[in-house]
Parts: sequence; C-alpha cells; structure tokens
Amino acid sequence: MKELISAELNSALCEQIGHEKYNSSLYLFIAGFLKNKGFNNIGKHFEGQHEEEFSHSKMIFDILTDLNSPVRIPEIDEVDLNFNSIMDIAIAYLDREVLTTKSLEEIKRLAIDQENSVVEEFMRDMIKLQRNEYAEATDFMDRSELTGGDWKFVFMWDLGLG
Repeated sequence: MKELISAELNSALCEQIGHEKYNSSLYLFIAGFLKNKGFNNIGKHFEGQHEEEFSHSKMIFDILTDLNSPVRIPEIDEVDLNFNSIMDIAIAYLDREVLTTKSLEEIKRLAIDQENSVVEEFMRDMIKLQRNEYAEATDFMDRSELTGGDWKFVFMWDLGLG
C-alpha cells in the first residue's frame, strides 16, 4: 500500500501528540494549584485549557488514523512546577503557547517540503487555533501584570469571574 505520510512526518505528528498532552497536563496542574489557593474561577479557565489541549492531541491522532499511519504516544513528562506568583503562571502559560506554535509551524514546513498538502492544510488549521490560544494567554498575562503580583488582587480578579 502506498504511504500517505512519510515516516519523518509521522514521527513529528506523534511527537506533537505528546506536546499537546503535556500542555493539557500543565494546564490541569495550574488549575489544581489555583484551586488549592482558593482561586476556583481562574482555575476553571485552566481546566478549560486542559480540555482544549487534550482535544488538540485527539485531532492529531485523527489525522494520523485518517491517513492510515501508525500512532505512537510518547511518554509525557511529569508536571511539577513551583509558582511563587501569578506572573510565574502567566509566563509559563504564554511561553508554552509560543513553543506550541513553533512546533506546529515546523511540522507545517516539513509537510510543505514533502509536498503533503493534506498534512500541510491540517497544520494550517491547527495554527489558526493558536490565534485564540495567544489571545487567551496574552489576556491572562495582562491581567496578571495588573495585579502587580499581589495575591489580594488575584483574589478580586477571581471573584469577578464568579
């Protein structure tokens, strides 16, 4: 049977599944951290991010199976970070979304180089989703900066979301 996707492109997509699953775990970790501090409403935002990132990993799984390409799920690194301020969370959040976009762009370039228009178009769609991810992460960064790192202001922010 003719291969619809190269081994190199398959490997990159499987690695991206792991990347998205790590994002999902990171955001669930952040949600737990925030909820354990009593910031339930901000924590809910990260629970939503957790679900969204998990759905991204499933979308990549789907393109692989649609192309009858083997699926490999890489081991996911443990998430165990120490946050001292809301800014630490904001930085981790935005940095991860920037890294995700770069990774998706690399896969898109590989698909272009290999003239795989199906995967290229899929990656363009995934990158379009990143626009919303950037908006959410930069909004979170802006709000975090407005608190000046003071947990009392974070508490007011959280109450405002309830």
